[in-house]
Amino acid sequence: MKLLILASLLIAVQSITYQYTIRVSTKDVEHANSGGWFYASALGYNGNMIDFGLLDNPDLDDFERGNTDMFKFCSNVDLGTLGCLIIRAGTQSDDAWLMDHISIKSETDPDGFSGVNSEGAWISSDTSLNGDQGELAMMWCRPPTALL
Repeated sequence: MKLLILASLLIAVQSITYQYTIRVSTKDVEHANSGGWFYASALGYNGNMIDFGLLDNPDLDDFERGNTDMFKFCSNVDLGTLGCLIIRAGTQSDDAWLMDHISIKSETDPDGFSGVNSEGAWISSDTSLNGDQGELAMMWCRPPTALL
C-alpha cells in the first residue's frame, strides 16, 4: 500500500508542467526578416536551465519585418525567477535576422523581463557576418538589482 501511494505521488510530481512565453519582435527595416532557424534557452536564478529548442509557429511565417512573434513552451523544469534568455542561430540559419526586442515570462515569474537589441546586431550562423555585423547567439540577463 505504501509503495502504491509513493508511486502515485512520484507520478503526480513528474506531471507538473510550467508554461513559458517568449516574444520576439523583428526590426522594421529592410532585410530584417529571416527564414532561418533560431533556438532559445533560458536560465533561472535557481540554477536550472531549459533548452526550449526551435522557435517556430508551424502555421505562421515567423521573424517577419516589423512583426512580433509569440512562442509558448511547456517544461517540467521550474526556473523560478527568470535570469537570462539566450537566442542562437541554427546551422541552417545563413539568412541573418535583425531582432528588435525580446521578452520572457512564466507562470512562476509572470512579470519576467525584456531586452532590446540596442547594438543592432544581426543573428546568423553565417560566420562571414560574425564580428562587427552579426552574432551566432545573443543573451539578455535580468539585472540582479531588478530583484530587489
